[in-house]
Amino acid sequence: MSTRCDVRIPTELEDAMSRKAQADREKEARVILAHSEVLVAEQMETASEVYVKNPTALKIRAMNMTYESIKKRGALMVIPSGMAESINPGVVGLAAAAFRPPDADS
Repeated sequence: MSTRCDVRIPTELEDAMSRKAQADREKEARVILAHSEVLVAEQMETASEVYVKNPTALKIRAMNMTYESIKKRGALMVIPSGMAESINPGVVGLAAAAFRPPDADS
């Protein structure tokens, strides 16, 4: 024969257990984030090796990022003079020609 008992956990203990569980979840999230940061850093290192061997690839990537930013946001982008000088002026003009203000498509 079995008997059933209701057990009441004191509020202070319940709060402490809740805080511990939250701390464990936050710790796990930080570990996952740190692991992701390592993976991203490794990919960046690989990319930098490609760009060192092929500076033109870096310029093309910079131009593509600039174009994508302008295209998606439909906004004006200010490019530092050093970057603008390193990019072929024809490509900058092409990116400017592709710019359409958000209300231009209407």
